[in-house]
Amino acid sequence: MAQSKGWHKSDIKAALEKRGLSLSNLDQTNGFPPGTCSAALYRPHRRAELVIAEALGRSPRELWPSRYHDDGSRLCPQPTENYRALIGVGHRQKSEAA
Repeated sequence: MAQSKGWHKSDIKAALEKRGLSLSNLDQTNGFPPGTCSAALYRPHRRAELVIAEALGRSPRELWPSRYHDDGSRLCPQPTENYRALIGVGHRQKSEAA
């Protein structure tokens, strides 16, 4: 059975924006360190995934099916391919920080 790739990160951001929300807003509202929800678009983060999904009225499995079993339970451990490099996501280069 082929598994859906889930939502694209841009679609998640756009859907949040349509609801007057942002990833930063979700971080602040839920007491997460800055960048936590943004990072969840690239790598697994159980709590941030749940917060994002709830804000969109969806299940985390619907947004990120590769991170969950068919029954909705979370994969543990997560497959290596679920971790993408975070180059340029919320991190400034040394030359920019100077």
